[in-house]
Amino acid sequence: MPQPARPRRLLFRADARPELGGGHIMRCLSLAAALKVPEIRIAFACMPGSAELVPALSRSGLPVMAARSTADFDLPATWDGRADAVVIDLYSSTRTEESRLRRIAPVIAVLEDLPERAHDCDLLVDQGFDRHPADYADRVPPGTTLLLGPDMAPLRPDFGRLRTASLARRLRHPGLARVLVSMGLTDVGGISAQIVALVRASLPGVTLDVILGPRAPSLPGLRQAAQNDPDLNILVDIDDMADRVMAADLVIGAGGGSALERCVLGVPSIVIILAENQRPAARAMAKAGAALVIETPGTLADDLPALLRSVSAQQLAELSSSAARLCDGRGVERIASALLERIARHG
Repeated sequence: MPQPARPRRLLFRADARPELGGGHIMRCLSLAAALKVPEIRIAFACMPGSAELVPALSRSGLPVMAARSTADFDLPATWDGRADAVVIDLYSSTRTEESRLRRIAPVIAVLEDLPERAHDCDLLVDQGFDRHPADYADRVPPGTTLLLGPDMAPLRPDFGRLRTASLARRLRHPGLARVLVSMGLTDVGGISAQIVALVRASLPGVTLDVILGPRAPSLPGLRQAAQNDPDLNILVDIDDMADRVMAADLVIGAGGGSALERCVLGVPSIVIILAENQRPAARAMAKAGAALVIETPGTLADDLPALLRSVSAQQLAELSSSAARLCDGRGVERIASALLERIARHG
């Protein structure tokens, strides 16, 4: 009598730090959600402090194992030292470290943003604009599955599900009545408080929502400000991000995956570049007419008020239309399918 198939075991290796933010873990959680079925076991390996910065990881109920370096981490005891695949989302990973991981898993998948790096992997995802297979010709092994471009971004499935409703909402309610500020869970440098002050001075009549992590530097001051401002809503560690973004007429946010989430919903945005790796995508969005971009936080006090005071209903409509064309929000489905296909090749 044939034995039942053993559940597949998938390990995600990602970290969160105050200066890095929680985006790497969040997009791994998005992919994990697409793969969360009874016949698949999922665990995370993270450096200490990661789960505290990204509470959604703790709420997921998935095992979170201790990581000491890129390739040195624990596996769940019931896995007997083996996984079917390791998914790596780290700027620090190297080809050598990825090769070491083949001792515990036959399939290595990498989520990448920096095409100049080399990898030892079977599947590589790069959501960057204008990415081509030739960019990785000498940087990955022959036969590596390449999933390239914004439509491959591992975004939360909620955004794809709300896409049609959000696009219809923009047609029914043009104008600028509600602004969302979402600069990442770690609120690097306390930038959210600065943005709120500038928005209030430039657009005093709008409803203003601010999304923050529980350890954001801006949180205490903004909570105090909200006590005297009924149109200022402070939202901490929320689970309904897609609904909050959909409700906004304009989002002021960071680059990276969150900028593509806004594109899925066709939400106009002002992108503030917080890190050098966000610059190419932000500039590509600006070139496509999908976002307004502030190149550095150092010019925020001058640039943001000028943009807010000049934006029109017509410009918001054009930004929305251009943004929606860039990304359809189905990347997690494509990645999950490709990953399971690569695992199946190894039996």
